[in-house]
Formats: sequence, structure tokens, C-alpha cells
Amino acid sequence: MRIPEKIAMVTATCLIGALIPQDARSQTATIDPTAIELANGFDHIGSEVHNLEVDGRAAYFIDDGSTEGRPVVFIGGQGTSLAAFQLTEFNRSTRLTLGLRMISVERNGFGESPLDPDRGYADYAKEVLAVLDHLGVDKFAIVAISGGGAYAAHLAATTPDRVLSLHATAASSRTLPTRTEPDCSGSMDSKKEKLTAYTHKPKDWWGVPGSPVLVIPGWQTEAYADATRSFYVNGQLGDPTALAVEYHLPCSKDAVADASRITTPTYLYWGAADKIVPVAVMEQWQAALPNVVRATVYEGQGHTVQYRHWDQVLADIAGLGDHTVVCQDGQTQLVASADVGADAFLGNCAWQQAQ
Repeated sequence: MRIPEKIAMVTATCLIGALIPQDARSQTATIDPTAIELANGFDHIGSEVHNLEVDGRAAYFIDDGSTEGRPVVFIGGQGTSLAAFQLTEFNRSTRLTLGLRMISVERNGFGESPLDPDRGYADYAKEVLAVLDHLGVDKFAIVAISGGGAYAAHLAATTPDRVLSLHATAASSRTLPTRTEPDCSGSMDSKKEKLTAYTHKPKDWWGVPGSPVLVIPGWQTEAYADATRSFYVNGQLGDPTALAVEYHLPCSKDAVADASRITTPTYLYWGAADKIVPVAVMEQWQAALPNVVRATVYEGQGHTVQYRHWDQVLADIAGLGDHTVVCQDGQTQLVASADVGADAFLGNCAWQQAQ
């Protein structure tokens, strides 16, 4: 039997109305569409990736923040792409409040950067400086995470007069004269064979089971996305060559930087429980550099200490190194370090609330 069109429409309307909770219907009815102020722009969902030709080669980079802010070169950990920077953006509002402009240049063979097995640390420093010159940046700070420390030492030594401060967070000392001698045995093919398990399964490269950062909504998902970008986005299909090349770089002829040229104020951040880059590596930084302002070891923290205390890193980069980020009276505050008690809760109150 054919149902008349008018009856069918009424029936459908009644059914839809029955599916909408009464509270929702009454709430919708009270909204005045003319009083709603809709955004005129787009909300932030990530940093735009730009590219620049440097010596006939495409250099990929991000530049996030006000051009009036303090420029900061961000260098992520071993085998990461420039998207690793996004893992720090759970403190984006703090970063922007402090006026920090973050710049990250993708490393050889990762993400969209083409792979040239003959490129080394000096080539990366040259590429970074070319990007900074293109952006009109003179003075800048450097912050490096884990394996990024090897590159940071070279960049800081290359142009010490331009570096405002250096911040090494659980960072490799593989290019410092005080380093533990690297194991240079084994062929490139053997390295590639061992690393294939990670590049073919990015979750294993960026998984951080047990880390406090897992309380940050979306952090682990974003980390997996960075690994996927590193090993796949440019058609690498999980090719481990770039990662093997990076592992081999400390064995290259000019791997050790001239640490005597790294005269900029340096801040070190370490986790007492870090088994990947232990506190002994921090001591190598202290022994190599002439101007270590502060070396902080956080009890109970492992290799993700930089994220747990990223708010403090940002404050230090902004020139507020004599203040400490603490949760006090339910509010995240910058307090003069001399006034911070031994039992103070360090960092954003969100960490305390998530415990």
C-alpha cells in the first residue's frame, strides 16, 4: 500500500523528533542564531610545512609563531621528522604567551627530505642557517631532544655568535669530545637489517609505554603520525636507509664538534631513570661545554622527561631561567626559583590533576 506523501513526511518528522532527547530539543530551541559569533578564520590543526631550495636541494621546514617572537630552532630525536615538534604543542598556549617562534628543519632522508647518504652534521647546520637567513632570523635559541643533541652541538659550534641559548633535553652527546666512543663495527647493511623492524612498524619506534605523557589527549596518536611521516610520507615505504645513515653519522670523519666554540648559556634537562640516554651523558655535556648555566635531574623521570617538563624548557628559552614553573594553589605559575620549596609540584597543574 502506498503511503500518501504528506503522511510519510509527518511520520518521519515524528520519528526524528522521538530520537532527539527532550533536553537537546529544548536547548536547541533557546539558541538565537543571530547572537552566535562564528569564527572568521581557521582553527589551528598543525604547523604548515614549507620548502626552500638550498644548494639545489629541497629543505623542508616549519615556522610557527609571531615573527616578532624569539626564534627557536627545534631539533627532534633520532629518526624523527619535523612533525615531532607537534608533540610539544600541548603547551602551545604557554609557548605563544612567552612569545616563542618555533622553527624546525627536516633532517636528511626523513619525512619529505630527500636522502643523500653522503650528507653529515655540517650539511644539516648549513641547511638550518639557510632557512633562518631566508626567514630573516639573526639570533636564535636551540632546543634539542635525544638524538637531536648531536646536530645541536654542531649548529651551536658553527655560529656561536648567533645562538642565544642552548637547551639539551635527554640529548645525545655523540658529537662531543667527551663522548663515549661509538660502536662503529658492523656494515651499513647489517644496521639496515636491524632497523627494518622499526621502520616497517612505526608504532614500535614511537611507543612510550608507562610514560607520564600518555595522559595528554592525543599525544601517542600524534607520535605515531610522526613516525609514519618519517618513514613513509615521501614514498620511502619503510626503507631503513635514512635511519641507518643517522646511526652511522657519529662514526664519520668530522663527527666531533668543536665544543670550545659552544659558549652560549646552556641548560640541561635529564630524567634520573632514563636508561636510553642516562645521566652519565648529561655529565659529558657538562664536561664538554664551558657555559652550562643549569643541569637539572628530575627524579623518577625517564626518556620523555622533556615533555613532562616542557613548560620549564619554554620558560628557560624565553629568558626566565631564574623562575620555575610550579602548580600552586591550583594555578600554574612562574615563581622565583629561590622561593620554590622542596615539596613544590613542578610543572603545569594538569599533570597533578591527571595523577
